[in-house]
Amino acid sequence: MRRNDSNADTAHDSGMSGMERVATNGSVLSYKTTESRAGSTARIRFAQEHDDNDDENDGFGRPRARRNSSTGTRGRRSSIYYRETEGGDYEEGVDAGVGSKARRLSLHIPDQLSVDECRLEEHFNGLSRLNKKKIGEGGAAEVQIMKSKTAGEGKVFAVKEFRPWDQGEEDKDDYIRKIKSEYAISKSCDHPNIVSTFILCRSGQNWFHVMQYCDLGDLNDLIAKRYMPDELKDCMFKQLVRGVDYLHTRGIAHRDLKSENLLVTHDGCLKIADFGTSEVFCGLHPGVRNCRRPSIVDEEEPIRLCEPGMVGSRPYMAPEIIQREHDYDPRCVDVWSCAIVYLSLYFVGTPWDVASTDNNNYAVFKRNWDEFLETRPGEKGIISRDGPLPSLAMNSKKFALNSQGARHMIFGMLHPDPERRWKIRDAVEVVSDRDPKKYGPWPCCQQAGYSDDIKSREKKVRHDHVPPDKKDKRGNFKG
Repeated sequence: MRRNDSNADTAHDSGMSGMERVATNGSVLSYKTTESRAGSTARIRFAQEHDDNDDENDGFGRPRARRNSSTGTRGRRSSIYYRETEGGDYEEGVDAGVGSKARRLSLHIPDQLSVDECRLEEHFNGLSRLNKKKIGEGGAAEVQIMKSKTAGEGKVFAVKEFRPWDQGEEDKDDYIRKIKSEYAISKSCDHPNIVSTFILCRSGQNWFHVMQYCDLGDLNDLIAKRYMPDELKDCMFKQLVRGVDYLHTRGIAHRDLKSENLLVTHDGCLKIADFGTSEVFCGLHPGVRNCRRPSIVDEEEPIRLCEPGMVGSRPYMAPEIIQREHDYDPRCVDVWSCAIVYLSLYFVGTPWDVASTDNNNYAVFKRNWDEFLETRPGEKGIISRDGPLPSLAMNSKKFALNSQGARHMIFGMLHPDPERRWKIRDAVEVVSDRDPKKYGPWPCCQQAGYSDDIKSREKKVRHDHVPPDKKDKRGNFKG
């Protein structure tokens, strides 16, 4: 998969017993084989995590040095469409072109989009634009914070500025349609766990999305600080699956869910962001409806599958994307990515670089699944909430999740067969189960907007998601 395989990689592939591989970012990937009376059992060990002192964050997502490996959570993982994909040493990438052209893959973008736009200067004066502060960047755009002159004194927004059109890369109309499509999808979503997008602006030849500013930065930064107890981690995940469930019931799949694309406000509200590779798999594209809120799609209505192609971020990609053999259901891809986010919350690292049997961690995981499914064909291989699990779920400490129902949920979400993988609604039912004899709802500090029925509404709990370095001497958020 890589252009330049290291000697460590070659040595590691020859066997697992007692081997260690030093990743290109300096982390150590360890694999052990232990003998037991029942035979040999391969165990997965996650990558050694980074130094806490290596992290810098600021607001929406401060850029960090690119890495060649994404197993730990240090550094910003690029999406597959970025210009320097994972340090530039992978051969996969998009099928043709780079940058925003990668968003051609599987995207059903209408030719005509009804999207309002305005001049950036109408809302941000020259001084604000001059004093803008860059807080994140990628191959397709960079994000700045700016003060608006029309939204009240001191009101700050995150402004996403797209890179200029490259004549040698794509047609200009395609370039503009993609920017408008991303805006239309994010603008149409109205949910507590989706980042708010306000206006689409132009200034000269440049395009901008004006969005809500999330002052704790991204979840990747918060994970790296290692301050969250399990209940706060579960709260973040519960908000994530609620947001994804909203998208899926409206015919939208994100396709690039990862900790860097999950933003957090100082009151602990998680927001899904960056819809640059999103797919409208059912119903009308919001861009042809003037960005009106999407309706709940009929479950019986057929969905549009995505054509094979690399899209997303490698450690979070589902195996069907890596294999590139068949059209795939984009909802299943999101479910897989959510499970990887949950594991990264608990173990400060993703379980594998890529969901391919060329990767030893994933090979152990897949082999264990194959053994489990040999005697459970068809629907018998679907993970139930109280049924049997692959032996790895019980034998590996790295899947020893404490929260009720979490182990069955994660293995259901990480089923290698997308047709037998859990739906996002299955995960929502686990984290929201009100039966105290089973799971009980996972505590969450965000309840507004989830239910209008006071009888079904869960009890709101008090959580403090602000990391210690973001507090003043009195323990208050210092901004």
